[in-house]
Amino acid sequence: MSEMNAVETQVRAVLEDWTNATQQNRKDEILKNHVPDLVIFDVLPPMKYESAESYRRSWDDWQPETQSEGQFDLENLSITASTDLDFAHCFIRCGGTMPDGLTFQDLVRATFCFKKIDGT
Repeated sequence: MSEMNAVETQVRAVLEDWTNATQQNRKDEILKNHVPDLVIFDVLPPMKYESAESYRRSWDDWQPETQSEGQFDLENLSITASTDLDFAHCFIRCGGTMPDGLTFQDLVRATFCFKKIDGT
């Protein structure tokens, strides 16, 4: 396996871990691969977050309760790997059924940037 294919596989694994944690609402694992001083642009106000802590607070306030595991699927995932920065973009299809039986579903776009720190 070439070095870039190995990096692409590593990026895919990080995104799959994040996706699974989000689907299963394992809040303490959702941000485990994020640096404390991250920048995230999200669909919910205030739309720009400049720390993992502020994003986590937003997540806790927003995340709807669902009857079972929610939908959070990456579609059309594309990864570009390099020696120090990696990028990925995709659509995220999210949804679920709330305790009162109402369902929700949305499709959003996402772009990720991964910076290698200490070689990983």
